[in-house]
Amino acid sequence: MAASSWALVTGGAQRIGAFINRRLARAGYNIVLHYHRSETAALALKKELEQHQVEVVMWQANLAEPQALPRGFQTLHGRVPHLDLLINNASIFEQGTLFGSSLAQIRAHMDVHLTSPWLLIQEMMKLGTGQPGQIINILDANLAHRYTGKSAYFIAKKALETLTELAAIECAPKIRVNGIAPGFVLEAIDAVAGGPEPEDINLLQRKVPLDDLYSAIEFLLANHSITGQTIAIDGGSHLKCPPYMLKN
Repeated sequence: MAASSWALVTGGAQRIGAFINRRLARAGYNIVLHYHRSETAALALKKELEQHQVEVVMWQANLAEPQALPRGFQTLHGRVPHLDLLINNASIFEQGTLFGSSLAQIRAHMDVHLTSPWLLIQEMMKLGTGQPGQIINILDANLAHRYTGKSAYFIAKKALETLTELAAIECAPKIRVNGIAPGFVLEAIDAVAGGPEPEDINLLQRKVPLDDLYSAIEFLLANHSITGQTIAIDGGSHLKCPPYMLKN
């Protein structure tokens, strides 16, 4: 990796996004720190990341309003010379069956999980990379199952899975595009206290460690022959629908 490499992780100020940014900064990436409402957390993380002697540029954007993204991305052009790594991580995860989902829910999930990643891929291609680039879309291992409890989420993520493959075709050979499909990594923000029993999580009966998630990112960054692929980091939950999903 070149010392001047830049990475953008959407939803990068908290939870999984913040963890990925910490590891990328430790590896020497300069960071475009994206956040929506979590400015306080983003400012604190910025100070933490800068301890690794990397540049950190704050970028506030609401991915549920994709029409504003191209103009918002222009603000980065004078501050970020190129973008070498884009990780579409930002997500919303709401209850709602196929018939119970509101129009607002459907639009929000499609905007955050499909439309905004699509536009960001376009903007990355325009901005260019300082080296062969990489786009990694965070998917969901449980897309393998027909689970309707969060229909808007799953349909939007399924569309992002297809976008991953189509983008791999159109972005080649300049940029490689892959997906990572995690299983149970962190409790949902609105999760009931206590969480599921280990035997309900996946075949290996344990959560996916954040370190395992990042090791998949490292693998994709290091292997220059992989594009259009999705790696499941899920303890086997893509093989059998985890019981905890059926209880939500």
